Amino acid sequence: MAEIFDRLVIRILLAAFVCVMIYLYRYAHVIFYPTVKRQVLKKINPAENPADTLHLFSRLVGISIIFSSITFNESSGFFLSLFHFAVWGTIAIVLYLLSLFIIESIVFYNFDYTDEILKRKNMSYAVISFCHAIVIAYLTRTVMMEAENSLIILLVLWLYMLVIVGFSVKYYTFISKLTFNRLLIQKNLSLCFSYGGFSLGAGFIIASCFDQEHYDITVYCIQVLLKTVLSLIIFPLFKKGLVKIFPIRMGEERVHEGSIENEMQSLGYGFYEGCLFISGAILTTMIVNRIQFGTIYPFF
Repeated sequence: MAEIFDRLVIRILLAAFVCVMIYLYRYAHVIFYPTVKRQVLKKINPAENPADTLHLFSRLVGISIIFSSITFNESSGFFLSLFHFAVWGTIAIVLYLLSLFIIESIVFYNFDYTDEILKRKNMSYAVISFCHAIVIAYLTRTVMMEAENSLIILLVLWLYMLVIVGFSVKYYTFISKLTFNRLLIQKNLSLCFSYGGFSLGAGFIIASCFDQEHYDITVYCIQVLLKTVLSLIIFPLFKKGLVKIFPIRMGEERVHEGSIENEMQSLGYGFYEGCLFISGAILTTMIVNRIQFGTIYPFF
C-alpha cells in the first residue's frame, strides 16, 4: 500500500513540475512574440482576439505533445530522473520553438505576426499557425523518441527533419489550385482548411518515414530520404486518383474564369482539398511503410 501511495505522490509531483514548466513558457512566449507582452502577462480575453488566443494556445498543445515523448525512469533515483526529465523537456521545447519559428518564417515570409494577428485578427493565419504547431510538435516528438536519449543523434535528426519539412511546405503551391499569399491577405478560410489538411498530411508522411528501427545513423538517414522520395512519387498518384473518383462541379457559370476562382475560394472547396490531402497522405504511408517484400523477388 505504501508503494502505491509513493508512486501516486511521484506522479502528482511530476504533474506539478510540468505545470511549472508550462507556466515559465507563458512568460518565455514574449521572447518570440514581444508585441504580445500585454496580452500574455495578464488575464487572457478570448473574445477580444480569437486569432491571438488560437495562436497562443496552439503552442500549449504542441508543448503537451512534446512532453508525451519524455519518459521518467525512477529506477535511476528520483532526483536524477527528475533532472533528466527537466533537461530533456527543456531541450525538446527549445528545439520545438526554434523549428516552429524557422518554418513559419519560410511560410509567412510576406506576412508579419503583429499585422496579421494583433491588428487584422486574421483567423486564416491563426489556423495555419495552429496546424504548424501541431505538426512540428508531432515531428519533434518522433525525433525525440528515435534519438533514444542521445543528444548528438537528436541534433542530427532534428536538423534533418527541419530540412525535409522546409522543402515540404513549398510543395503546397504545386499541388493546390489556391493562391496562398492572395487568399491569406483576404482572410479566406478555405485556404486555412486546404493548407491545414496539407500540412497535417505532410507531417504524417514525414513522421512515418522517421519511425523505423535504426542501428547506424548514416544508413538510417538514407532510408528516411529514400522513403521521403518514394512518398513524393506515390502521393500525387493518390491525389489524382481521389480527384477522379470524387470529381466536383464548379457551378453553372464555370465557363467564366472569375466564377471558377470564386468557387475555388469557397469554404467547401477548402474542405474538399484538405480532406484529399489528408486521405492521400494516409494512403501513401500505407504503400510506403506497410508493404513488406521480404527476400523473395515479387512475381506477377
